[in-house]
Amino acid sequence: MLESILIMKNISIFEGMRFVLKILDFLVVTNVYVATGTFSLTWLSLQFYGNDKLDLAFFVFFSTLFTYNFIRLARVQHMIKEGDSTRHKNIFRFRAFLWFFSIISAIAAFIFFLRVDESIYYPLLFMGLISIAYSLPVYKKQGIWLRLRDMPFIKIFIIAFVWAIVTSLFPMQVSDVPINWLVVIERFLFVFAITIPFDIRDLRFDAENLNTIPQVFGIKKARYIGLVAIVIAEALLFYNYFFFGMYSLFSALAIYISYELSAVLVYKSHPSLTERYFTLGVEGTSILLGLLFYLSQNLL
Repeated sequence: MLESILIMKNISIFEGMRFVLKILDFLVVTNVYVATGTFSLTWLSLQFYGNDKLDLAFFVFFSTLFTYNFIRLARVQHMIKEGDSTRHKNIFRFRAFLWFFSIISAIAAFIFFLRVDESIYYPLLFMGLISIAYSLPVYKKQGIWLRLRDMPFIKIFIIAFVWAIVTSLFPMQVSDVPINWLVVIERFLFVFAITIPFDIRDLRFDAENLNTIPQVFGIKKARYIGLVAIVIAEALLFYNYFFFGMYSLFSALAIYISYELSAVLVYKSHPSLTERYFTLGVEGTSILLGLLFYLSQNLL
């Protein structure tokens, strides 16, 4: 009898975990997961400067939803041909819903765009154009239309640059505080580091002439480059803590713990790992950063 109860309990736990994973997979396919990451980083930056207005954070969230969904829907059939990805097949499967979701996201992004500070209207639009040009053909070379991400070696730097500007620099501007470029660089290094695992994952699919960091230096050295970036970000974190008093001790520790957990995920990255390792684990570090910061502010 006891054995039967334990078996049923284990089955219930297993089914519960499968249900949670299905929900998370849905959030990944709809790009709600990655959008939550950008919202988390933007909200975090606004909190640094005592700005409780979330118009910018919600604009970043909905514009990320629209941009990522639009780009992937526009190229999903080509993506399936490039590699056998369950995520891409799910995007194709739910494409009608995702198009509707993209339209709603675009409307919401426009509403919040009108609510943000006018001083960043044009910079926001410029970042949006870069994001679109990153994945859609915008220039012609030797008779072939190419994307910004097709330019050798710069793919990861474009991602880190856009994320750092949107989630770190713009919150400073709307909060009317002096620009601290060390904080922007810290954010750039963090995003740069957590993007390397995705280049490691994509080694099987990326063209050789892309010259991504893992292609140029190999997987092992690429991971070390990511770790160095995180260590420098941690150094900048504590420099800002000790010399500028930007954070409380608990807040600084919360960010530091997030960086350390991100470093572990970067170090363990390998092309043979499951897609969830990257889409849920590595991508989730941005969400974790905001969550731990929130807990440090409200529970400690």
